[in-house]
Amino acid sequence: MILVADSGSTKCSWMFSGITPTPRHFESVGLNPFFMKKEQIIREVKKTFKDITVEKFTKLYFYGSGCSTDSRKEFIRNALSEVFVNAEIHVEHDMDASAIATCGNKEGIACILGTGSNVCYWSGKAILPQIPKFGLGFILGDEGSGMHMGKLLLKAYFYNEMPINIRLYFDNTFPDKEDIINSIYNKPNPNVYLASFAKFLGENVNFKYIESIVLASFREFFATHIVKYGKHKTVPVHFVGSIAFVFQAQLQQVAKEFKVNLGNIIKQPINNLFEFHLKQASTN
Repeated sequence: MILVADSGSTKCSWMFSGITPTPRHFESVGLNPFFMKKEQIIREVKKTFKDITVEKFTKLYFYGSGCSTDSRKEFIRNALSEVFVNAEIHVEHDMDASAIATCGNKEGIACILGTGSNVCYWSGKAILPQIPKFGLGFILGDEGSGMHMGKLLLKAYFYNEMPINIRLYFDNTFPDKEDIINSIYNKPNPNVYLASFAKFLGENVNFKYIESIVLASFREFFATHIVKYGKHKTVPVHFVGSIAFVFQAQLQQVAKEFKVNLGNIIKQPINNLFEFHLKQASTN
């Protein structure tokens, strides 16, 4: 039985087909080797699969944020092997998942815009070499992501740059300002916490000022990453992730500004990814 997983920093999507032909799809917390210990990963996976006979899985394809080096892939593989004892486990970066799900066997540029952000050039079979290989992470990079937008929003608030009506609403929604600072600098996973403010942006994107933050974040992503590939006007540029999906109108506007050949925008790659591995298994 085949199990496929696609994990970001916030959540992990799992899919497999059991007794019925309809695939089962469920979610757990994100499993990222940057932020989690082996014991945490094992505990979260066991909790997620507590009602499922894991011994039945013979192949597991795991695509994860943070799985950018052989050592991190091995770290995740070792943790998963403690749960899926009979499975042959394959671990790749979540960028591969997005490219497969959107480009398939055709050439294109694949982007992730979720908690973090990433981009790659897909040849139709593999990711072409690039520098940096998989982005710079939330401290130096992640332009266009939920984390990046959250950071722009908070900077505007604390630097007193917000219009008064937005500021008053923000004050009412987040009354404890000390807790915001403490959560960023003194608690685990600050990138996930910063990305949580994307919900506030989404709920208020009809305000021009709020929309300007979203647009500014997307413009920085396009200018920093997309246009440097050169073929962005000819090959399709696809997007995966909650931020791309929620802010489609703004994404389409910026793509038009940069004369980008916009392709698919999908919230999660898991369905396409699962179908890909099912077809692959049937031809082997």
